[in-house]
Amino acid sequence: MSRKIVDSNGEVKRQKLDTCGCFGFSPPWLRKLAIFPVYMLILCGNAILQGMMVNGFISTSISSIERRFSLTSTKSGIFSATYDVAVAFVLFPLSWMATRVNKVRSIGQGMMLVGVGALMLCIPQFLEGQYQVGQLKFDHCDTNRTTLCDESQATNSLSFPLLILSQIFIGIGAAPLFTYGYSTIDEFDAHTRTGTNMAIFMGVSTVGPALAFIGGGQLLKIWGDIGKTNPSDLGISGPEDPRWYGAWWIGFAAAGLLSFFTALPLLMFPKKLNDTDERKKKDTIQTHASLNVDFSGEKWEQLKTFKLFLMNPTCMALIAMQTFESMIMNGYITFIPKVFENLFGLTSSWSSTVTGILVIPMGIIGSYIGGKAGEMVGNKVPKLFKMTMACVVMNAICACCLLLNCPEREVAGINVSYKDENPFGIDATCNSMCNCKNIFNPVCNKMNNVSYLSPCHAGCQAASDAILGNKWDSCGCAAERGIGNRVEKGWCGKDCGLLQYVFFGLFALMACFTFACAPLVQSAALRVVSFKHRDAFICFGWMWMRVLGSIPGAIAFGALIDTSCTQWIEGCDGSKKCVLYNARDLSHYIFYLTLCTKLCCFTALLIACKHYKPVPDCDDPTLKLEDMKFDDQFDPKNQQFEE
Repeated sequence: MSRKIVDSNGEVKRQKLDTCGCFGFSPPWLRKLAIFPVYMLILCGNAILQGMMVNGFISTSISSIERRFSLTSTKSGIFSATYDVAVAFVLFPLSWMATRVNKVRSIGQGMMLVGVGALMLCIPQFLEGQYQVGQLKFDHCDTNRTTLCDESQATNSLSFPLLILSQIFIGIGAAPLFTYGYSTIDEFDAHTRTGTNMAIFMGVSTVGPALAFIGGGQLLKIWGDIGKTNPSDLGISGPEDPRWYGAWWIGFAAAGLLSFFTALPLLMFPKKLNDTDERKKKDTIQTHASLNVDFSGEKWEQLKTFKLFLMNPTCMALIAMQTFESMIMNGYITFIPKVFENLFGLTSSWSSTVTGILVIPMGIIGSYIGGKAGEMVGNKVPKLFKMTMACVVMNAICACCLLLNCPEREVAGINVSYKDENPFGIDATCNSMCNCKNIFNPVCNKMNNVSYLSPCHAGCQAASDAILGNKWDSCGCAAERGIGNRVEKGWCGKDCGLLQYVFFGLFALMACFTFACAPLVQSAALRVVSFKHRDAFICFGWMWMRVLGSIPGAIAFGALIDTSCTQWIEGCDGSKKCVLYNARDLSHYIFYLTLCTKLCCFTALLIACKHYKPVPDCDDPTLKLEDMKFDDQFDPKNQQFEE
């Protein structure tokens, strides 16, 4: 296929167009589908799958992965942050290749790699032996117990490295989607619609994680060792048991396979779409005056461009804002279901489902509000900055929901004594001969709403329910408190009343304002730099966001959660995991971290707005983007397509 192009001298020249198709399949009719709506639809489909894997299934599965592979929250934070390390590693090459490759096809190739990584993530599940909980089915008081460990209980040494390697594959593959993806959306459609297009893309991107939260929550109700073990044989009654781990790997396997199919159409697109010229004919320049520079063809072109960004206060302030935002967001995405578990006593599956129920509508509504707000002000940079600052302020106000706390769960030996006159300590006279070290199977005395770390810690002699092991009688420690001597499996419930509904209402608003910020600040970032520098600026910003934002954010969030731990147990391989958190400390720590990051975001936006200076006559409609050409140096007017 070729097209006729009339240059500035009136001469008609013929230029060969990129073919549509791949692997030898390129029929002429396929070119008719190379239009923006089709591209946007396919791109959004890939964003849904990427979001399901990276921001959804990882979060819903983190508790089960920790249990299955004996990971601390810090280790799981490293696992999550590895994705961002991989993304950061490829950003410089992506920036350099932006003008040299077909960006759409690069996105498709990356999504193929994401599929490989997702399937690789499932491998450790099958490398491990049977899931073991030692002799916890005999977790009542036993004076003859010597050890809880079985030889098969230690984890495979390859499991954690494989989990890390899979995240590297997913990170490298996903990097083009949110770098070239953003730039091509702006590149293929009018600037006045950038905010709306970004809102659609970001809104749809939230559907993936939300679907994963809901679907992943349901998958966690399925026993993880399908066909290998029976939970009842291990003394585990069901998903409500804290030792239960669900089939976390099914979601990754399904999404990984689907990504191969959604990536395939992207491999067929040409470098430029059929309707691009028509859509962009009224675009104007809003580039910052000092950034309206072109280093094309010069030596060290890429480094000179990065230096240009580094020396510009508006650019660096924008990047700082996005870095602080990514720091807190990555922590929330990874650990918020776990936070809900501990704040309100929810099960892993239900907390994941609640997260999805909140994220789906708020992500769509927030992105829509942000996109329409940008469109209302014509995507003018100063107004975009101010609207984003307003969203940040509202976000910080809504974060006060983290100061609302349910009554702390009473756990014998942790925050209440076994006897009112005794000091705290999980070892007491009533269980001193029971050999309870590192046993964890929480039980509740319904009579006084006091929990114990296990029937052993409650001084129970044997299970009264011999089949399921859900109830124990003759529990000496429970009897010492004077109200009943029977305990039942599971933590005692938390009575939060209306408080939890207020919390979730404010948290939903906080999520809405967070998503509203995204299309506003992304539209501003694309307008501030020149067209030629757009890909470089996106990659440059993402390097900062990953290295100083997302990577330390997930690790810091995990470490912060670990600091609020009140009880650790040690596994047979020497690893430690937290089984009980101080909910009040946990929520307050997260609130202070959120408040500090929002303050930094607001300050950065204020600096960016103050230092922004557009090129002269930037609102002149006759000042068009003449440098917006792809493969040719001809005037894109009077073009005709021929087969």
